[in-house]
Formats: sequence, structure tokens, C-alpha cells
Amino acid sequence: MPQEQGCLMIILHRKFLIYAGGCLSIFLAILFCLTMFTDGQSTWFSNLFFDKLVVFLLTPPFLFGALLIDRSMMPVTIIRTKGRIAALILQLLQQYFGGFVYLTVWFVLIIFFSIFKFGGVFSGADANRILSWYVRFLLGFMIMINGSVLLKKSNNKLMKSASYIMVYLIFVLEVLTIIPELDQQFGIEINLVFSWMFCDGTTWVIAMPVILIILTGALLVVTQNEDIF
Repeated sequence: MPQEQGCLMIILHRKFLIYAGGCLSIFLAILFCLTMFTDGQSTWFSNLFFDKLVVFLLTPPFLFGALLIDRSMMPVTIIRTKGRIAALILQLLQQYFGGFVYLTVWFVLIIFFSIFKFGGVFSGADANRILSWYVRFLLGFMIMINGSVLLKKSNNKLMKSASYIMVYLIFVLEVLTIIPELDQQFGIEINLVFSWMFCDGTTWVIAMPVILIILTGALLVVTQNEDIF
């Protein structure tokens, strides 16, 4: 197997099976609990996409997985790539892929549990709602990845050593404290970075890709001038 192909298989390494099993157990526990304590279909979907559930139950395991992939990118792996930018792209693609698998499993389980609980098939409105949440969460997780990697490349030791934790804390602070306070003070919906995941309307379709592009551009610039060793 070529060295580059070996690098691309980090996300599929056997050590991630334990992580995947833990995530699956968390998913099943959450959905079993919601199934037991939710009656109506409207309440069911509201609970599934409730911001506190996403913040405290869905996001931490994802960021932990992204951190595992990050730490798998050892200097020897970087050397095997064609340069700093190639190493960055390799890492981001693997983390994006990890987020894609993570969310896909979660949403597939949501569909199975929904059908089991309420029977039949989804209406068009429910299907559109689920697809919308899926895309929002995927973009939001990609933004978290870019933000974490960007902080890790800073000259600040605290940011370098705890970048994923810091991004998570910023996420919690924005979604659960800053945004509700701004909404209360100004009487209108205001979103900054991560809170676009939960916004009403369709503005997130533009805002989230723009934020992702800006962070990606910043990462490319910082990485180009980075001293790896």
C-alpha cells in the first residue's frame, strides 16, 4: 500500500472502533429515553433537535473523535504528505468524514426510531425538516473543526493544548448564554457563528458556508507560514 493511502486510512484504524461503539451506545441511550418520555410527533422532533441536547449530548463525543483524528496526525504522517497544505487538507478531510459518519448514523437512527414509534413513513414536511437539521449540524461541526485546528496553530500555549475544549466552551457560551441574551435585549434573532445551527428561516444556507470558507482561508494562510517542528 502506498504511504499516502496509509495516511488516508487513519480514520478507519481499529482504535476508532472503541470510539464508534461508545458513540453508538450514547445514541441508542438518548433515543430510548426520548422514546419513553415523548408522546406526540411534534414534541418528539422538538426534543431531538433541542439545542441543549445538541450542546451537551451530541457535540462532546463528536469533538472527542475529531481530537483523536487530530492526534493521529503525527509528524511521521505529515512527512509522508507533499507539504503543509496537503497535510492540513488530509487532516480536515478525515475529520469532516468522521463528522459525516457520526451525523449520518445519528440521523439514520432517528429515522428508525421515529418509524418504530409512530409507524408509517415521514411526510414531506418532516423529511425536509430532518434534511435541514442534518445539513446545519454537518456545517456546524465542520466550522467547529476548522476553529479548533485554527486555534491549535496559534502561538498561545493554552489555545494550542486545549483548542477543541475552547471551541466547545465558546459553542456552549454562544448558544446558551450570549444569543438568548441578545435576543432578549434587542427582540430579534441574532446569530454569530455556531448559533446558525439553530436559527429560524433560511439565512443559515448562506451564513454557514461563508463562515466555513473564511475559516478555511485563514487556516490555509496560517498553515503556509507554520513551523511544523
